[in-house]
Amino acid sequence: MRETGVVVEVNENKATVLFKNGEGCEGCEFSNFCHPGKEGRKIICINDKGANVGDVVEIDISRKNAALAVVLNFVLPLIFLVVGVLLGKKLWGTDLAGFLLGIGLMALYFLIFVFVDKRIVKSGTLLPKIIRIKNRIT
Repeated sequence: MRETGVVVEVNENKATVLFKNGEGCEGCEFSNFCHPGKEGRKIICINDKGANVGDVVEIDISRKNAALAVVLNFVLPLIFLVVGVLLGKKLWGTDLAGFLLGIGLMALYFLIFVFVDKRIVKSGTLLPKIIRIKNRIT
């Protein structure tokens, strides 16, 4: 999937790219989750093309990485919640215990994910890449 945006920040070999909300954002079922905001969406990308702040760039987001992002952000927390509810109900016999354990496991997952996400961004292995600079601002 390719998208065009404007570089708003450059840090070493990474760039933060701002994407204006397109027509697809209005009808997208995930727009409630990504919260694009008034300006648009900001995504950290690999900047091996030497883009500068203000440049209009085209990035490539692989389907594999997009699917992995969905799994990490939505599927795994849901699995932790369900496992916690079932395990808590089986161990302590009440719905409340199951609910609390489910919420607790999901919160633990998100705490761990914060650190894992920082490593992913730092390593750059799953980040989208800038594939070309469409308009260079001098």
